[in-house]
Amino acid sequence: MKILIAVPTFETIFPDTYKSIWNLDKGGHEVAFDFVRGYDCATARNRIAQKAIDGSYDYVLMVDNDVVLPPDVLVNMLDDPVDVCLGYYAHRNSDNRYTGRVSACRLKGPDGGIYYNYPLESEYTAQEMNQLRTEGKKKIEIHGGGMGCALIRVDVFRRIRYPWYDWVNYDDGNRGMLSEDLYFCERCKDKRINVYTDTRAGCGHLLRYVQRPE
Repeated sequence: MKILIAVPTFETIFPDTYKSIWNLDKGGHEVAFDFVRGYDCATARNRIAQKAIDGSYDYVLMVDNDVVLPPDVLVNMLDDPVDVCLGYYAHRNSDNRYTGRVSACRLKGPDGGIYYNYPLESEYTAQEMNQLRTEGKKKIEIHGGGMGCALIRVDVFRRIRYPWYDWVNYDDGNRGMLSEDLYFCERCKDKRINVYTDTRAGCGHLLRYVQRPE
């Protein structure tokens, strides 16, 4: 397959991130690297998606400039491939501290109902992800999550109306905003495109040092 690995970044790419991309097991696939610099994240992601379409790629792997990939993440995510598969990484709060939660939101709440927004309690903990992996559950359907490590079948962008990524500020004063990555997840749901995370795809997140969810 033909895969584009691309980084949306306003300024630069952290060396640890670039090295992790360089060291990826490509699984024998044809892989190209690119980055979009100098734009807000939504615009950068939209430009990457268009590059993937124009270049006739099969998949695009979006990697944030502060995410460190495990070497086998691409191979694992392409194992029994799905339309949208997200890696996960340590989530940080407004004080730049690790919350114990990761960047993947569970599909259903404690009552069995599907979440219709993204409350903090919808985020998996690192311990839960470890347990799921231990149980042999490789890919699980999620409500949505961060796009710091996101493998997307390029045909998905043909099925969803542009813009694929956008910021939404709600005007009712209660829901706050919807970030560009969660906006994409919502557009996928509109088209009945399921979003998954791979429990083996725990990535490092550069806070003050490389921090993996453990």
